[in-house]
Amino acid sequence: MTETRKEISCGAVIIRVNHGKLQVLVIRQKQGHWCFPKGHVEGSETEHETAAREIKEETGLDVRFLDGFRECTYYSPEPSVEKKVVYFLAEMTGGSEKIQEEELLEMHWASVIDTEALLSYPNDAELFHKAIAFLHKEDPDGVRWPLN
Repeated sequence: MTETRKEISCGAVIIRVNHGKLQVLVIRQKQGHWCFPKGHVEGSETEHETAAREIKEETGLDVRFLDGFRECTYYSPEPSVEKKVVYFLAEMTGGSEKIQEEELLEMHWASVIDTEALLSYPNDAELFHKAIAFLHKEDPDGVRWPLN
């Protein structure tokens, strides 16, 4: 009987406002699917440390995490592997955009509507809906985070 291996990764839905419009960072991995930046926990890192490191490695960006948003997704990337991914909501604060060519084909700042259309997997779309609902609850008038 094969033992199930459990993996944990952390990442974030990264947002920014550009020319008065909310944009979301999506990445296309080497396998071709569109998703959000994430990666494996290393050593004794906290979830936030892992997410920040992986975002920096994959995209070159620095982020600030928004308080109060933490969601988990679960899937099996291969037989006998169970993966948990902890996602946060983060605002880009700096850095320079540079993809990690060993893992990514491209990255793209997309509108809210385009983000939903680009995402490859239903669990990422569900996560994205929760992030948008959180932003709307935190900023119902769309002053800080214009959702249209």
